[in-house]
Amino acid sequence: MRIGNCEFPDDLLYGLEENVWARRDPDGIVLGITSAYASLAGRLTAVAFKPVGAVLERGKSVATIESPRFFGAVRTPFAGRLVDANRALVDRPSLGSKHPYSRGWFAKLQPLEGDPLDCLVRPEAARSGFSDLIAQLRIRCFSVLPDHEVSGIGGECPETLATLDELMQAGDDDTVVHLVTDNPAADRDIPQWIATRRYAMLETRREGTLLHVLVGKRPLEAAEGLQDPSRAHRTGSDART
Repeated sequence: MRIGNCEFPDDLLYGLEENVWARRDPDGIVLGITSAYASLAGRLTAVAFKPVGAVLERGKSVATIESPRFFGAVRTPFAGRLVDANRALVDRPSLGSKHPYSRGWFAKLQPLEGDPLDCLVRPEAARSGFSDLIAQLRIRCFSVLPDHEVSGIGGECPETLATLDELMQAGDDDTVVHLVTDNPAADRDIPQWIATRRYAMLETRREGTLLHVLVGKRPLEAAEGLQDPSRAHRTGSDART
C-alpha cells in the first residue's frame, strides 16, 4: 500500500502512534520503522540500542536514532523483553534509512502478556492515520532515501550539475542524490546529462514548477539491498549474511 508516496507493505502490521511496523516470527515480534519515519528522520548517522534482555513497557524506546537534522526514538507498541537487536545498524546506521523493511529492521521482542498484535493495525486500517501524519509533518517519501540533496532552484544548470557530479563521484556505489530544480529545460536536459555521465535516473516527480530527480550510480534494482519493500523482510541470521 502506498500513502503519499510512502510505502507500507501489506503483509505487516503497524503502530500508528509509534510509526513502526511489526511482524510475528517464531521466536518473537520483529520491529522496524516505517518508510514515513525513515523519510522524516533523514539519513541516519547513529543508532543506539537498549541492552538485550531489557524489559520494556509499551511506548518505551528500544533504540535511539540520530541524523544531521533529527534525534528521536524507536518505541515499542507493546510491552516486551528485548531479545535481539540489529547490530548492523550500529556500524551502518543508514541501513535503517534506506532499507526500513528489510536489512534495516531494528529489534525483536518477546511479548510479556497477551497478544501484542492486538494493539496493531493492518495497512488499510492505518491509511487514514498515516495519511494525516504524512500531511501534518510534510513528509516526502521517495523510492529510496537520498544521501544528499542538491537545489538548483533559481540557479544556473551547469553549476547545479557540477555540484551533483562532485557528490556522485565522491560517494560509494549506493550513493543517491536528490536534485530539485525549477529550470524549464530540466525535463529535457537532466535525463540527457544523466545518460551522458552513465548514472541512473531512479525516480522523477514534478510538483508544480519543481522537478525532483533521484540520481544513483546504478539502477535501483541492481544496487545492493535496494529491494522493493513489499518483498521479503529478512531478520536474524538472514539479515547478517
